[in-house]
Amino acid sequence: MASITCQKCGKPTERAGYPVWAIVVSICLFPLGLLSLLAGRKPTTCGSCGFTWQA
Repeated sequence: MASITCQKCGKPTERAGYPVWAIVVSICLFPLGLLSLLAGRKPTTCGSCGFTWQA
């Protein structure tokens, strides 16, 4: 996972990944699976301040 900086407090946090279903769909149904990866990213939440954003 990539470490990014929180937009609110400036502390480093882990970038959220993809849910398991999005990865399975992208492998099984390759052309349509790419759309699931675009739509299925989890929002990133800062562990220090609790701020949530789409990173």
